[in-house]
Amino acid sequence: MTTTTTAGSVTPDAGQIERKPLMTGSALLMMNLGFFGVQFSFGLTQSAVNPLFLLIGATPDQLPILNLAGPVTGLIIQPLIGAISDRTWHPRWGRRRPFITAGALLCAVILFLFPFVGVLWLAVICFWLLDAGNNTSMEPYRAFISDRLPKSQLARGFLTQSMFTGAGAVLANLSLFILERVEPLQETAGNGVPYWMYVCFMIGTFCILLTVLTAMARTKELTPSDEEIAEMRAAPKGLHHAVREIADAVRVMPVAMHKIGVVFMFQWYAMFIYWQFVAVSLGETVFGTTPEEGGPAWAEAIGWSGLANATYNFVTMVSALFLVGFALRIGAKRVHAVALGLAAVSLMWLSTITNQYVALLPMIGLGIFWASAVGIPYLMVASMVPAKRTGVYMGILNMMIVVPMLIQTVTFGWIFEHLLDGKGSNAIMLAGVLLGIGAIAMLWVNPPDEADESPIVPLGHRRSITVYDRVVVGSDGTPTSLYAVDRAAEVAQAAQARLVVVTAYREGDESASPASAAGVHRDLHGVDAAREALEKSVTGLTRERARYIDQRLVVGDPAQALLDAVGANPANLIVVGNRGLGASQGQLLGSVPAGVVKNAVCDVLVVQTSALDEERVLADETAGDRPATAEPDAGPPAGPPRQRPGTGPES
Repeated sequence: MTTTTTAGSVTPDAGQIERKPLMTGSALLMMNLGFFGVQFSFGLTQSAVNPLFLLIGATPDQLPILNLAGPVTGLIIQPLIGAISDRTWHPRWGRRRPFITAGALLCAVILFLFPFVGVLWLAVICFWLLDAGNNTSMEPYRAFISDRLPKSQLARGFLTQSMFTGAGAVLANLSLFILERVEPLQETAGNGVPYWMYVCFMIGTFCILLTVLTAMARTKELTPSDEEIAEMRAAPKGLHHAVREIADAVRVMPVAMHKIGVVFMFQWYAMFIYWQFVAVSLGETVFGTTPEEGGPAWAEAIGWSGLANATYNFVTMVSALFLVGFALRIGAKRVHAVALGLAAVSLMWLSTITNQYVALLPMIGLGIFWASAVGIPYLMVASMVPAKRTGVYMGILNMMIVVPMLIQTVTFGWIFEHLLDGKGSNAIMLAGVLLGIGAIAMLWVNPPDEADESPIVPLGHRRSITVYDRVVVGSDGTPTSLYAVDRAAEVAQAAQARLVVVTAYREGDESASPASAAGVHRDLHGVDAAREALEKSVTGLTRERARYIDQRLVVGDPAQALLDAVGANPANLIVVGNRGLGASQGQLLGSVPAGVVKNAVCDVLVVQTSALDEERVLADETAGDRPATAEPDAGPPAGPPRQRPGTGPES
């Protein structure tokens, strides 16, 4: 078999279906690289900021209210930035990149200054600014992935994001654990903050600058069509219009997003408890100390909590490779429910463990849950909302995250003191119970109607294949097969799928082969004839449109060649004409499409090639051999010319 590939990219014409070129694996990695730095910063807010608050004078019951910055900035900034970025376009800087870069620069400045702070109120201000920077970068970055990738690569893009998210958090938490054990760094500065914590924040400053600026410099955004640019320029500007845009989006958002919000209420309340009190809990149950006692034991509890968080984020990196595949098979609803259940059991177990090494085992379940939490909901939302409103809907999804966090910050201080006896271990136990309720709530959510289902990762279960990975079409160079190739190209464009054009042939000379029986497909003979037919099939495609095209010359049976090209993947599509050379008059399906339909494991699109005036378009091909006869009402008086993309009839 001979295979060649051609590739290119252009800006879509106005009015055409949105088309996004496929990205290579290295380009996908580069685009997502900035998530490593952003998540390093976010990892420090999870693991280092609360211990830093305690080091400079805060008490454990104050931690919830001191963490008010996260939910408030997320509630306000992310949807606003998302809505504004949806309406932004600059020929040089793009749509999302200015916001991603600005947020990263703010984070870098605050990370550098944070450990020098010695007054609690000033540390709180730094925390607010750091969260503002994180939120300014985070949601435009997620929308950037959805903007840039075709639907066939969307799952891979968000999977790569989850891997970098885990990697950034792993390094952030490992730096806490490792540097705390470096003896020269154990001394404290004048503000009571140890020098190892200074180094952690300096590493964070370097990471976010390097990764985000590199990713933004090396990844370009797709230029919108003239119609889209005109719509952006005509859209009303100003903060109140952005707020109105958010309100309008909430009113019309898919039912599945509302259902996700119910689960998020329990899930994120619990996770905020975990991040605030994991060090306190480990100090009580494993190291026999409290923040008030301080000393080396408390420093070791902080470091070990960093190792625990690094462990679950490492598990996130690995498990992210598998969760999307499971979601495609059994539905995201079930996958996320199982992940929530694992996290619930893990945290309830963690609250009772007294051995520091055993305390790392529950992080396996928590890591699997975290891989689901940071990937699958965003992937679902990206695939169910209009592309031009991705930014605002990503912001709304974040509102569903920060609202329960906001409730936690204003309620949990009282709960911690009066209902949980001021114990961190009791707080972690409650977090596990809430995650268990979230798992039950996820199972309670009924699968949505087909119209509300996600075409990439279904909420309930896969009901139909709506996005194809590969569209395979056979061609022998005849006008009818060229017509089928054009229809296949249109489907591949709409599905953002790879197009595979297959030409099968028999070895040897046609004159030496026995005559085909009536109604049986007439084969091509010889590699030269096959190569000429294949070139004729793809010339118009590569000239007229931007596309990734696989060209395959295959020796053997045409039907089997098509079946081999799709393999066992049910997300592929085979396109065949209903009749070709050798078909008998009045025959509904030729031998090739009949064989394909009978044996295919994927969808088969049968193009009505007999609607062409076969007597006209096949006359040259059959002259002097086996005249083709058209049925009386077979089609128009002249065969239609080969269609340009987007101009032919819908399949």
